[in-house]
Amino acid sequence: MTTVLGENMINKLLVFLISASLFLIGCEEEKVSSEKPSKNVSNETKINEVPVEAMVIKEKIIEHKIPLTGVLVPYNSIDIISEVSGKVVSVKKELGDFVNTNQTLVSIDDVIAQSQFKQAEAQVMSSENNLKISKSNLESDKLLFENKDISELEYNNSQLTVKNAEAQYLSAVAALSSAKKYYDDTKIKTPISGFVSRKNIDYGTMVSVGSNVYRIIDISKMKIFVSVPQELINKVHVEGKANIIVSALNNKSFSGNVKHVSPQADEQTGGFIVEIHVTNTNNIIKGGMTAKLEIIISNEQNVLAIPGYSMVSKNDEYYIYKIKNNVADLVKINILESVGENIIVNEGVVVGDTVVTVGMKNLGLETKVRIEELY
Repeated sequence: MTTVLGENMINKLLVFLISASLFLIGCEEEKVSSEKPSKNVSNETKINEVPVEAMVIKEKIIEHKIPLTGVLVPYNSIDIISEVSGKVVSVKKELGDFVNTNQTLVSIDDVIAQSQFKQAEAQVMSSENNLKISKSNLESDKLLFENKDISELEYNNSQLTVKNAEAQYLSAVAALSSAKKYYDDTKIKTPISGFVSRKNIDYGTMVSVGSNVYRIIDISKMKIFVSVPQELINKVHVEGKANIIVSALNNKSFSGNVKHVSPQADEQTGGFIVEIHVTNTNNIIKGGMTAKLEIIISNEQNVLAIPGYSMVSKNDEYYIYKIKNNVADLVKINILESVGENIIVNEGVVVGDTVVTVGMKNLGLETKVRIEELY
């Protein structure tokens, strides 16, 4: 009897434990199933947000520039030409040397030139003395003629002698000037200061009239000639600013000015030639270096501008996506001017607005967005 009761108690206890376990498992499953929808809702919200990049509208200073390329050339370049023939007896300057204005570069044998110069000087002195004597004789003959001591013919001959003496004197002076120039030309000089960029002679060589002996360049300033398209030439003005970047100098930047603008288009290219000058501090720019430059044709102060790629066009109207409370709304804008990659806007945005710049193709009229990058 006691054994039967014990077995019944054990069976009841087992049934209770199994029932309790099943109840706890059911509760846990119910808890898990109640949490899952909440997690799915959060993921769904995140998936529905379109990732974009955006910018905050600020006032800017916008420069309208014309990008061009060209070659920098010396401000002045002169080929020194020999005006006499002869043997080189002295070379004063070598390639790369600096020279001052009127400095002697090379000397040509001047023995003959000096002799001719001295003869011309003597001829001037002789003709000058003859002129003085003839004038003195004329004064004396004039008194004699007035006193009727000589005939009119003799007096006229005296006057004629003075005129001949004057002509001989003028001829001698002209010959002296020519001989002096010939003598001076044996010393070949430079009319400008600068650097020797070409040297075509050596000591002992023979030169002839017209020989190109040196080239002198002034690189204290540099010039660059560019061709500006017809549609932009009226925006380029003398003394306008230009930025010059020289790649050979590690992209060093220089400031320049527009100095001359051609009034006529080039017959071959149709562009207008513009000459720009740039100060060459320490002479670091060398002739022949290529450069990129930008001619600044306008300077807009404190304007609202957006990058052109952030704009959407539809039916000849322009829109941007403006973000407010993480929602991108399509807003119509009015364009004042296009300056390079910048669009100047005078209606549709204000300072402080957040505008989508990347990701517009995934947006509708009003789209919830997530800003990945803001600048």
